[in-house]
Amino acid sequence: MALVPMVIIVPVLPAEPSSRPIILIFLTLLFVFGIYGMRGNRRRFLLSCILALIAVETFWVSVWPAASSLFLPAEFFLLLFLIHQAGYLFQKLVMTEGSIMDIVSGSTALLMTGGIILGTGLHLSGWISRTAVSDPALLHASFARAIPEGVLLLIGRGASSFGSSPLSMVLLMIGSVCGFLLLALTAGKIAGYYSKNRG
Repeated sequence: MALVPMVIIVPVLPAEPSSRPIILIFLTLLFVFGIYGMRGNRRRFLLSCILALIAVETFWVSVWPAASSLFLPAEFFLLLFLIHQAGYLFQKLVMTEGSIMDIVSGSTALLMTGGIILGTGLHLSGWISRTAVSDPALLHASFARAIPEGVLLLIGRGASSFGSSPLSMVLLMIGSVCGFLLLALTAGKIAGYYSKNRG
């Protein structure tokens, strides 16, 4: 549920300083629920706490205009946190023997997480190559717009607005492959569920 506001609400917030705390509230909720989901494994839980703590502190400090460039390192730690979470979600999806609802909800969570990873990675690569973001004051707003774009690009819809740097192209290719594999895995799990129940 913490992924839904990031994909639906955050991107439509106005591109002005007053919306930055709202974006960061949703990001903080994402970290809190992500950590809560890792509570069954002590090593995963500890690593999630470390990454989330660094990212959350840096995100909130970046609210001040003089420290807005700290948003980029915070994004990097967000990226590490989400990759760690995506690995856990992927493992759960592969191992699940639950109902169709379990499979669909697991696939949706993995799709949103993967889309945020792709959008965040492209946003960072756009900044590194200076093809997307040029004004540190607009980092929060451009990041918010990158999230739904990442989800759409993961499922092969739409075009990238992050330039054509080599790093961006590599990320787009990786995202396309991961999106295809996720859809194939979901279809396979659903087909396996029906064949098992009919048998």
